[in-house]
Amino acid sequence: MKKIDLHIHTVSTPSDKKFTFSMERMKWYVEEAKLDAIAITNHNMFDLEQFRIIQQQLAVKVFPGIEVDIEGTHLLVIAEDNELNDFKSRCDMITELIPDKYTSITFEEFHEVFTSLSNYLLIPHYKKSPEIKEETLNKLREHVMTGEVTSPRKFIYSIKDADALVPVCFSDLRVEDKLNVVPPRHTYIDVGEITLKALKLALSDKYKVHLSKEEGHQFFEALNNGLKLSTGLNVVLGERSTGKSHTLNLIAEQNTTEDVKVKYVRQFSLLQRDEDDERDFSRSLSTSQSRITENYLKEFKESVDLMRDVDISRSDRELNDFVDSLLSHAAESHKLDAFAKAHLFTESGFTIDDLDSLKTLINAAMVLADNSGYREIINRYVSDDNLKNLVVDLIKEHNKNKDLELKKSFVNDLVDNIKSELKMHTAAAPISDVNLYKHALDLKRVEKFNTLCRNIKQDTEFLRKDIQGFSKVAKRSKFTNARDVGGVLSRRISFVSSFSKYEETGFSYLKELRKIEELAETEYHKLFVKINYDILNSSGYQVSGGERSEYRLLQEISDASQFDLLLIDEPESSFDNIFLYKKVNRLIKEMSGFMPVILVTHNSTVGASIKPDYLVYTSKRVNDGKVEYDLYTGYPTDKVLVGLDGMETDNHKVLLDCLEAGREPYAVRRKEYEVLEDR
Repeated sequence: MKKIDLHIHTVSTPSDKKFTFSMERMKWYVEEAKLDAIAITNHNMFDLEQFRIIQQQLAVKVFPGIEVDIEGTHLLVIAEDNELNDFKSRCDMITELIPDKYTSITFEEFHEVFTSLSNYLLIPHYKKSPEIKEETLNKLREHVMTGEVTSPRKFIYSIKDADALVPVCFSDLRVEDKLNVVPPRHTYIDVGEITLKALKLALSDKYKVHLSKEEGHQFFEALNNGLKLSTGLNVVLGERSTGKSHTLNLIAEQNTTEDVKVKYVRQFSLLQRDEDDERDFSRSLSTSQSRITENYLKEFKESVDLMRDVDISRSDRELNDFVDSLLSHAAESHKLDAFAKAHLFTESGFTIDDLDSLKTLINAAMVLADNSGYREIINRYVSDDNLKNLVVDLIKEHNKNKDLELKKSFVNDLVDNIKSELKMHTAAAPISDVNLYKHALDLKRVEKFNTLCRNIKQDTEFLRKDIQGFSKVAKRSKFTNARDVGGVLSRRISFVSSFSKYEETGFSYLKELRKIEELAETEYHKLFVKINYDILNSSGYQVSGGERSEYRLLQEISDASQFDLLLIDEPESSFDNIFLYKKVNRLIKEMSGFMPVILVTHNSTVGASIKPDYLVYTSKRVNDGKVEYDLYTGYPTDKVLVGLDGMETDNHKVLLDCLEAGREPYAVRRKEYEVLEDR
């Protein structure tokens, strides 16, 4: 079994952060991480001179490579070291094609440079940002068998998914002077001699890649001191102040990167703290659900946005001016001179169609034509050929109508110029311009908008979601005062004046909101209806202080599904054992089914009843005045736990001391329970 890291940076390129390479740190890293092979993969360039120095200085296999920006993702290209000059010349072409961090080449351009792709090991960013697109992967499919992922969770997911690429984890490390921690992201491969051919064969077989040396996919390296943990549920035990939280902090620190997200539920962070907790809880709940609120109000926001350009007062003035000028023109018809009697003097312009409805149709047809995920369903009703013909015909119709609208605009401009000349040569009053269609349309929009605003103010529950015995409920209602309106925003703005119009019509209220200079137009829609989120207990009542803490804990654990690693420090603090056993244990166990979970506890309900996959025991000793923490690990059924230094400790004693306060108190409590049961 060989340990490899094929993603290492040694040159600060335009696509990278600023750093200075350190050969001394490179030697330290390779030795400290116990690596058998590495690859130098700088962004869009290959420094042959530096590579040869690194190769000479290291005792492990060093592969030449490059990380190429291709079609919005990154692709590792790794070569054998027997044709370095040829590889260098090809990499130089990549450097010319990609001069800065904003440029990305196409697959076709890439293939022109590396013509024989089978000569290289190609590893794209797979479950790693920027992630390779499906269409790019399809172009590379014949030559790509493995993909880089960022965490044990994504590694295991890819192993289990029959259609996924063979996963690998690499450090993506910048080797510089300040490097003093070995990142726990490497891959073990089952090969003998390390050659490019051997790597390609091993990395095409999911049975030959592993997260740990002995235990395969079941364990991963959590710390650079050699601590291996289960990819399932780990329980950390130890007496007070023996380094349990210290160990969690180290795991969080060494595993958190731009691509790896660690969820850390710290001790006491979720408990009710003071009398303001209920208000803080409500505010925090609303903030956390802001995306739900925005999605719910999305259509209403579009309606408000449409009304921003409606100015009924101006339309009324234009209409009155038109009527007055028309009456004046009619009254003076017997006095009109030749210029005023010309037909163009009173001519109205063409109404210009913006063709938005036709553009919408074209976009919709193109979405259908381009869709691949639901192609089978679409083709049941419309064939690909008919869809393509529809798109073509709609575009032709658009172009034809666009040509007509351009002609109308040209004629309107011509008529306007002539009317201006006629007005200059006559004393007759001209007839004012007015768009009667737009005026009527605006009136209808105002009417519908007012109806919509009346409806949206009606009390309605629009969301109810059950979460481990609690219910999250979202309701809408109208605001009762100006302070309620102001509470929606995170800054102080007075709504006293505008709120006076709140109960009249939606449009009159919107007009008042427009007068508030500090208010952004994108915020108008939030100020029409109050959105409240409540958490109810199993009896349907609002949660108490203790129940709020319980909900917080369950929600924090549930939210970890969006993360790569979950750390929980003593969840039993101020929670009763029934809650821990029935809800917390079950949820943690479910989470550990698809991601690594590391749990610190002193509680037997959590520590023993949860049935962990692996145990970690921490102990403290003082050596020459310096505090040192020892870590012992093993399975729950092991007789002894083994330390990182090879020392052993009795597992049974550890469990009794940490979870039951020792053998004697445990025996006393056991007798007392038996006596009570016999009565």
